[in-house]
Amino acid sequence: MNHVSPVIMGIVTAALAVFAQAYLTLQPPPAYGLCVVCHGRDLVIWSSATLFGTKLDVAAVSAQWPLLTVVGIFLGGMYAARSSDEYQAVWVEPAIKAFFCGMGVMIFGLLIMACPARLWLRAAYGDMIGLVGAISVLVGVVAATLFMRWRYR
Repeated sequence: MNHVSPVIMGIVTAALAVFAQAYLTLQPPPAYGLCVVCHGRDLVIWSSATLFGTKLDVAAVSAQWPLLTVVGIFLGGMYAARSSDEYQAVWVEPAIKAFFCGMGVMIFGLLIMACPARLWLRAAYGDMIGLVGAISVLVGVVAATLFMRWRYR
């Protein structure tokens, strides 16, 4: 497979983003970073509205056009793994536990209405919920890390 330089990929991605803003009039809302939880939710809502005519609240940027960030991350990860010969199946022990942990991360991400990156962006905009949420996530990560270190000694 051909290897694409990260610099070239960044230039192409930036050019596409500029094109989307200039010619497709797509404007991301303030404090809307790269979030798999939010973009995945918006993609499902856009698909549901397009296919079934549902009326659910969605970010303004995804009302006109689907946010394909999640699809891009998946395809980019697959391309990177294949191009570096690291593409292989990995068995997760136990698979049902990994599934429910992932589902829990997504549900809690939707409950706080953001991923940690967006929480910090919201806090930077002066939103107290963003600040409290970001600090809560930080405390949770530190507590989980300490618990895992203690448990696996």
